[in-house]
Amino acid sequence: MAHVPIDDARELFYDTNPKSWSQLEHVLQQHKGKVDGISDTLIDLMIPLVRKEKHSGEPFPSTPEQLQDWFNQQFAATGRGGKP
Repeated sequence: MAHVPIDDARELFYDTNPKSWSQLEHVLQQHKGKVDGISDTLIDLMIPLVRKEKHSGEPFPSTPEQLQDWFNQQFAATGRGGKP
């Protein structure tokens, strides 16, 4: 199953400014294709989740740990090993 490590969640959280789902989507797209850092496979799983969430009206997590928990809960809820 897909899992977001806390280091990746921290990096995404602190790179996202302002703190919004739309900005997080932009940050994920910027990270895609980089040699080091978050894997493209994980980013490809994260983007559809963030796109869905930005239309939900739910508030953005207030800590990196909350962001990590949110992603990992979303991956667990797919029931398909994190594959959208």
